Amino acid sequence: MFGANGYGAGGVGAARRPHRDEGVCGTLARLMAAGLVGACLAASAVRPAMAEQPDPPATAPVTTNAGMGTGDAPLTTPLPPVTAPAPRAQAAPPAPVRGGVDAAGDTPLTYPAPAQAQAQSAPTPVAPAPTVAAPAPAATPAPATAPVAVAAEDPLAPVAEAIAALLATPESVTASKKDQEGLVAFYGARQNLPVFVGLKGLDARGKAVIARLEAAGEDGLDPADYVVPPPRPGATAADLAHTELKVAVAALTYARHAQAGRFDPSRISSLVTPVREIPDPAAVLARVAYAPDANAALAGFNPSHAGYRALKAHLARVTGHAPGVVAIPAGPQIRPGASDPRIPALRTRLGVTGRANDDFAYDPALVDAVKAFQEAANIKPTGIIGPSTLAALNAGASPGGGSLKADVIANMERWRWLPRDLGESYVMVNIPEFLVRIYQSGHEIHETRVVVGKPETPTPLLSREMQYIVVNPAWNIPPSIARNEMMPLLRSDPSALSRRGIQVVRNGSGGYSFRQVPSERNALGRIKFMFPNDHSVYLHDTPSKALFQNDRRAYSHGCVRVYEPLKFGEVIFNLGLPNDNWTQARIGKMFGSSERYVNLKQRFPVHIVYFNVVVDDAGRLAAREDLYGINAQTKTLLGLAGRQRIADGTAPRSPAPRAR
Repeated sequence: MFGANGYGAGGVGAARRPHRDEGVCGTLARLMAAGLVGACLAASAVRPAMAEQPDPPATAPVTTNAGMGTGDAPLTTPLPPVTAPAPRAQAAPPAPVRGGVDAAGDTPLTYPAPAQAQAQSAPTPVAPAPTVAAPAPAATPAPATAPVAVAAEDPLAPVAEAIAALLATPESVTASKKDQEGLVAFYGARQNLPVFVGLKGLDARGKAVIARLEAAGEDGLDPADYVVPPPRPGATAADLAHTELKVAVAALTYARHAQAGRFDPSRISSLVTPVREIPDPAAVLARVAYAPDANAALAGFNPSHAGYRALKAHLARVTGHAPGVVAIPAGPQIRPGASDPRIPALRTRLGVTGRANDDFAYDPALVDAVKAFQEAANIKPTGIIGPSTLAALNAGASPGGGSLKADVIANMERWRWLPRDLGESYVMVNIPEFLVRIYQSGHEIHETRVVVGKPETPTPLLSREMQYIVVNPAWNIPPSIARNEMMPLLRSDPSALSRRGIQVVRNGSGGYSFRQVPSERNALGRIKFMFPNDHSVYLHDTPSKALFQNDRRAYSHGCVRVYEPLKFGEVIFNLGLPNDNWTQARIGKMFGSSERYVNLKQRFPVHIVYFNVVVDDAGRLAAREDLYGINAQTKTLLGLAGRQRIADGTAPRSPAPRAR
């Protein structure tokens, strides 16, 4: 820039034009003094002509690994399609073309166009007065809008060409049609440039993704499902393209498994119908490609719910290889003072010593230990050992001894079936616990007991929206119940139905329908809470109050009966009809002989779930009976039960339990 004599490019020759330069400078000085020309414009006027300046030094190309010591070759990033020049106010900033960085947490890099972007980012001078216009430098018009191909001198151009060739037949890359579409859309938008590889193999972002795939076991997933062989030294462009797409497909598989689970839940039963959120493949790739931390971005597809996180923390502490708990065999109830051959196993399980192994007496010391266990497991502390207590005692056990790890993983899997956003307010029924809870702003605000479906008429799993409430409901008896229960009762005792307030109506097809009028004897009680669904189930009151005193409360035809429905209803009414100040007494005044419908202004979700292993308030794992066998079938489909894994396969669905 400077001549040998220390002057500017014009050397001493610049001093031979005093009159012209002095005239210009004098004029500019007067304009500046008057505030009509800014200092930047004045300085530009006295610079030597642009043609006399040497070309500026070339800017060093930037790579996505800049500053990380990886030694990757510089990347020349192609530009997005060029359009005709537009006014500055309308020009959009260039989109980042190559994905940012790895798990180091650095900010993603963007790559502006060399000419246009630099012109747009130059300092804006003070606006001149209307009478003085700054001379605009001559500009070469941009070509008409046309896509810009990868520059031939780009060292990754051969890899991009190889990726394009592979994606010309995407079915050779992955069998998933949706993944094929996502790969073509994502890479097509970036001129097929790689995200996860550089000239020497995996780049920093690719290594971050591989690190997350290898750590999949932390979330109960199987790392073997996401193995990507590293490229060999001296890999060709074709080899690198194959590795790039293998990493992309593995990331898509991980994201889908982490967010929505590894198999379709309806394969267990037609009554298992949660609403899963399956991620969009192109969106997954974009998220991983441009996130500051690719490892964390991929891990973020796992559930964030507190129940899931608690199970994950316990998974880190169970090995699955140490000797497990031997199951206590099923059998009749064991009452205090009784004698039973299972007593020695109970003593071992609860750490009660001082008795011989052939002593089968259920003595007071063991009764106290059982009561303490029941209380900790949220079971009524009666000392009577029944199905619920045995299920809790046998948490994670198998007939020959086993591990809790498989049960924890299976329950984590079912958390993936739920929406990521459970709702600002929501109701959750957990079938194995026989409990319903109401949450608001992440906090539990109500809990009560429920009765759920019998194993032969199970309560379905679903997520639907609470919409309205019916006070004094009539019961239109489902055809299956009418056929299996009402018709035999009618044949044996013609007056039995009328005593229960059940009306028999002959319909036009020659058949009969049954309807129970509103009353205290109505099977639905005085109130029902409606969240329309394909299974015609809902939450409701019941005249059979005594059943709530039992630990194992599986008696219904599939609906969920609620204990103390007025207390439950008070919370539901105030969530759905805010600022109306509903009380139990106000709801009770609506009781009568005619149905009354109350539509909720604020709707909220109802989630009926199946978690038989949970973490209690004290941070301990608590297990419940696998009432419907859903946990066992989950383990089978995941290959956790010692059988061949069929997750993500096409094995036939298990027979559905009998419909109601």
